[in-house]
Formats: sequence, C-alpha cells, structure tokens
Amino acid sequence: MRKPLKPMLRPAALLFGLTLILAPTLTQAKPPLAVGDPAPDFSVQTLDGKTLQLSELIGKKPVYLKFWATWCSYCKAEMPYLQSVYEQPGEPVQVLSVNVGINDSVANIHQLFKTGGYSMPTTFDQNGALTAAYGVVGTPTHILIDRDGRVAYRTFLLTDQLENIVADWSQQEDKQ
Repeated sequence: MRKPLKPMLRPAALLFGLTLILAPTLTQAKPPLAVGDPAPDFSVQTLDGKTLQLSELIGKKPVYLKFWATWCSYCKAEMPYLQSVYEQPGEPVQVLSVNVGINDSVANIHQLFKTGGYSMPTTFDQNGALTAAYGVVGTPTHILIDRDGRVAYRTFLLTDQLENIVADWSQQEDKQ
C-alpha cells in the first residue's frame, strides 16, 4: 500500500506533474517572460467568436492573461476572481482567459462556465502557440501586461500582489 505524499511534497509533485502534462508545449516554449519584457503580440478568437489583438489594446488598457485548464483545481478555484475583474464597470482591465488546450476540450470549458456562471472572454489554445509564446510551463499562470505592452507581473497562483496591481489599474481608470 502506497503512503500519501507528505503535505510539504504535494506542491512540488503538483508542479512536476503539471510540467509533465505541458511537456509537449515545452519544446516550443520560449523562456518565461520577465517583468519589464515586451509582451508578444497575439490575435486570438474567443469562444464567442470575437477577435482580441494585444496590439489594439496597447495604450488603451492593461491586459490580464490567465492560462488555465478545466482539470486544474487551482485554476477553477481562481475563476470567480477573474470573473469579478471582468465584470468591473467600464472594464478597466481587459481579461483574457486562455485555456492551454492540453487534455481539455471546448465542451469542458462550456460546461465549467455554465456551472460557474462565467462569461469572461476565453480562447482555446489548441495548438499551444500563445502558451508557448508566453513561456507558460504550468497552470495556473497569471500574466499582467501594462498599458505600454510590457509584462508588469507574472505568477503561478493568485496573490495579494496581483490583486493589488489590478485594483490600482482599476482605480487609475476611474480617475481618467
């Protein structure tokens, strides 16, 4: 009979497991972007048929990218926060949820969104191009891009610092 992993080992095992799950993408992935790096431009179609292009948002509003999957428990637990950012009056921050497309399906996304009442713009990165361009190696990954098109913050889990940056951006929009 196998013993369960010790609590201290679970996060490391989880990260290792996610890295293995995303291994096909790793061969295409670029190094992770650092704070201050220019964000790679992208143009994606959301599941509701709209096109979002980063270069059209530069200078207008900051962008919040969340890379996730329906099989990722942390990702699902963080979705209510992402929805709340999306629902802010005037949409001061452009939200884009990016399903990494590995061991997932559009049907799974629709089911999760129906059950959770989520409506934020979402793209299904089936070929992994956006995931690779941003050097994402595990889920969840949050990347904040400022109005100038530079990476402002990057983290694996929802943090107080991420929430503070988003709140600051929202307050700045209210003053304009």
